[in-house]
Amino acid sequence: MTIPKDIIKFVENSSGHPLNKDEYITFGSQDIEITGITVTWMATSKLIKSVADAGHNCIVHHEALTYPYPDFVNGNEHEYTNWPINTQRKKLLTKHGITTIRIHGSADEIYIYNAFAKQLNLITPIADDGTNIYCHKVFASPVSTFGELIEYVKTTTGMSAMRTTRHPSNRPVKRIGLPWGGMGLFINVGYMQKLLDIGVDTFICGETDNYGFRFAEEQGIAVIETSHEISEAVGLRNFAEKLKEFLKINVQYSDIPCVWEMR
Repeated sequence: MTIPKDIIKFVENSSGHPLNKDEYITFGSQDIEITGITVTWMATSKLIKSVADAGHNCIVHHEALTYPYPDFVNGNEHEYTNWPINTQRKKLLTKHGITTIRIHGSADEIYIYNAFAKQLNLITPIADDGTNIYCHKVFASPVSTFGELIEYVKTTTGMSAMRTTRHPSNRPVKRIGLPWGGMGLFINVGYMQKLLDIGVDTFICGETDNYGFRFAEEQGIAVIETSHEISEAVGLRNFAEKLKEFLKINVQYSDIPCVWEMR
């Protein structure tokens, strides 16, 4: 019999450390016998319905189950737990008897960062900050100019368009940092600064925002934004495959597409 603790055991054994403070069973029973697992980026209402249709009763999600992001909660839990987006998700989970587990930073560490680099064919770092932290790395650019790099990233990610800083197409690019997921957001400029400290001239981000763009641009750093979802999708798919091998039960990965488009 497979139960949620078996998933946690797999993650902890793979990472070599206990779950992070934002990783835990976010909804449902910790003792449920799991009939099937869906690994996904976010447990949206649409996703929950598809999980129920597939006969699964466990979701392993990367992003937070409810809004706002947990670190931004001001202590008034009653207010935000009654927002319609949150009550809708929880009603569906209750209706279908689904348990949810958040695996966030551990999945980044084991699968997601390396998968994003590999997706971009950036395999061997040319520099790091000397701390042996998995994500403080610099990679050599596979092309010579910013314009070429934009087209290269479109090809490797399958995106037809993306946001970038307003640097000229002929701007040289040599040293690339990868603020994957949400690490290019303003709230994570500390991570971007660590990459600047070890000498990057270009960021290929998952998601960024106005302040994140400006933080880089003011310091002469070019930025290409893919999306939060796209930068993490390959790693989550790999996670699902390894989890299936370990548990020997039905595990599927369900993609959450990028929410925006360029028109």
